[in-house]
Amino acid sequence: MFQDKLTRYFDEPGPQNTNSVIEAVKGRVRELKIGYVVVASESGKTALKVAEALKDFNVKVVCVTAYAGVRRTYGKPWPEITGELRKHLEKLGVKILEETPWICGCTFDTAFLGAQTPSKIIHTFLSRALGYGFKTALECALLAADAGAIPTDEEVVSIAGTGWAGGGADCAIVAKSAHVYGGEFISLDRGLEVKEVIAMPRLKFTERMIEDIKQAKQPL
Repeated sequence: MFQDKLTRYFDEPGPQNTNSVIEAVKGRVRELKIGYVVVASESGKTALKVAEALKDFNVKVVCVTAYAGVRRTYGKPWPEITGELRKHLEKLGVKILEETPWICGCTFDTAFLGAQTPSKIIHTFLSRALGYGFKTALECALLAADAGAIPTDEEVVSIAGTGWAGGGADCAIVAKSAHVYGGEFISLDRGLEVKEVIAMPRLKFTERMIEDIKQAKQPL
């Protein structure tokens, strides 16, 4: 048995793909009767676009944004999503996750071992091979599950973009998530699974992104 499914491939990563990703997601949500959609959205703007597009669907939207440790370490205000934007998201029933630490770069061992920690190695490999959007979509699905915002026994959609290319959304996947605690996410019977790729960029790193990353002297 097999299924033929459409996957939308973009020439480059970046926010110019956001609306196209959302349109593709709408079709897959309708087809698979998805009940939860996770969106990586630091400012909340992409999450708002997704929530507005899906407001007539029976879907719970979860916005994963930056937590206090990340924002305040770089001298930025927290929470980032405030004012009318936050009110609009809440009116649409969006769950805002802003207190859950990210998986990569946030563990104690990262402070001592830097890029040699397992989480950072995984982050680097996934970002290089699949792109920042794909890596982030996986990470946010795990974060949302650990926070109890999505179930781990049904398929969800996870949407993300490429921050180095300007944010927005350029990747969407269908996944069955899992908890990170205790290594459940890599267990044989309950682990994280990518079921379908809805959209993603074919090129993972533009020349401009590569130059910006090199100038910032940051690893992938």
